[in-house]
Amino acid sequence: MAAQSSKPQKKAEETLSTAGYPRIERLIETEDFDPVNKSFAATYGELEKVARQKAGLGRAKQAKKAMKSYELVMNLLKELLKLKYQMAEAVKQQEAQKK
Repeated sequence: MAAQSSKPQKKAEETLSTAGYPRIERLIETEDFDPVNKSFAATYGELEKVARQKAGLGRAKQAKKAMKSYELVMNLLKELLKLKYQMAEAVKQQEAQKK
């Protein structure tokens, strides 16, 4: 009976350790941005075309909002990567001080 109760606990711990955004965490850890960059570039290009069009029930305005969202996401990813490097550097400095 004790073995059964530890399985849900273990699963809950795994969920908490990556609570939130496991795909983003994996992206930052691996730094494999090529697929994301290609996808974002293609979509952003399409949004630019739509934003330049004058007709279309406010589609240009919606496209501009979507473009702004893509820019914010890319800035966020850059900031997360920057924080990763800062944290790694802090760990190195702490280890050097211990020696």
